Amino acid sequence: MNAIDRRWWLGGVGLIVLAAGLYLGAPIYVLYVANLLMTYAVLAIGLDILLGRAGQFAFAHIAFYGIGIYTTALITNNTGLPVFVGIAAGGLLAGLVGVIIAIPATRLRDVYLALSTFAFAEAAQWVFNNWDSVTKGPNGLRISPAKLFGHTITDDRQAFFLVLSITLAVIAATVLMNRSKLGRAMSAIGQSEHVAMASGIGVQRVKVTAFAISAVYAGIAGGMFTLYQSFIHPDSLGFDLIVLILTMVVVGGLGTLPGVILGVLLLGLMPEVLRNLREWQELIYGLILILAILFMPRGIWGLITERRQAWQARRVAARPSPVQDET
Repeated sequence: MNAIDRRWWLGGVGLIVLAAGLYLGAPIYVLYVANLLMTYAVLAIGLDILLGRAGQFAFAHIAFYGIGIYTTALITNNTGLPVFVGIAAGGLLAGLVGVIIAIPATRLRDVYLALSTFAFAEAAQWVFNNWDSVTKGPNGLRISPAKLFGHTITDDRQAFFLVLSITLAVIAATVLMNRSKLGRAMSAIGQSEHVAMASGIGVQRVKVTAFAISAVYAGIAGGMFTLYQSFIHPDSLGFDLIVLILTMVVVGGLGTLPGVILGVLLLGLMPEVLRNLREWQELIYGLILILAILFMPRGIWGLITERRQAWQARRVAARPSPVQDET
């Protein structure tokens, strides 16, 4: 086992120990915040696959999140099937819509890709607001308690380990994907499309695949939302959520899984700190995003990595050479 694998295993064990401590001793509200942060983590990891790994600047992510929420909620409300069926259906439907959107959208670049996907996100929110017979429109949709193996999940404590299990599975799948041929192809495209194409990578195919995987992650995150929430309103799927998730990814560190998780933890807890400044939150997030781009272009994790590498270089330089030892 190499050092990277060892760190991932230690991090996973530490997370499980922390989760067990939260489950046994934390108040319900703390568990609610933990569930929300894990949902944001899956959502942010999905966005980072598209933006940080494949270099596609797209804004449709929250639309896929909404598709996952409404699909899972409607299946839960109307069928009584186990919640995993609804979560899987939400992820697959979001992925299918993602492929349909990606085929024309990924032929665009930079600001044109951003604008086209943002237009889709706005169109999706219009559908959520106006398809009254399905989404209940501006009145919002009540979500029935999820069922699993004959057991009904009624509070955040009961949902906690299920949300944690999905989050760990997504992290593990992402680590494996990043090390795969597909993950390396995404990274190559993110660094230079022309070089990737010259290397024989099917750029358009990989872009569409990245878009689909990102959409599936967002749909799964939407399903996780229904495990501990009893109501969804279209207004909660607006531009402010896009800004929040984007800020988490950029501030934490684009293209780095530990950085994304760190960004989710830091910025996901900020609403609790800024509870009395709710009307200023979007402005504060925007300022944080601008400052991170200006002074930490590689994010917090990139800054930590640079400092660690500099420290290791100083240690190596300070070691006496074998010739000096002999003398």
